[in-house]
Amino acid sequence: MEQKQPQYYTVFDTTGNIAGFYVDEIHGDAIPKTAIPITEEEWQTYSAAPHRYKLDGDTIREKTPEEIEAERAQRPPAPSMEQRLNAVEDMLLGILLGGV
Repeated sequence: MEQKQPQYYTVFDTTGNIAGFYVDEIHGDAIPKTAIPITEEEWQTYSAAPHRYKLDGDTIREKTPEEIEAERAQRPPAPSMEQRLNAVEDMLLGILLGGV
């Protein structure tokens, strides 16, 4: 008896970026109606570097270097070491004082 191959899916956010993946054997009826079926090979490719692919109309395509650089330039700067340490300190104080 031949075993059924799993069906993979991907979903996209409103800007066309990959927002997640689903497989019927795991997610069953919880797969969104907007999910697009993809092959296992496509899933392997897209999930290895989802930031490199986008939905363009009805086509999933690789982003151009210019698109990737424009997205990178729009990201907020990473917090400084001082900001990160302050956030951790605040969290620890909250735990120690019973507030978290």
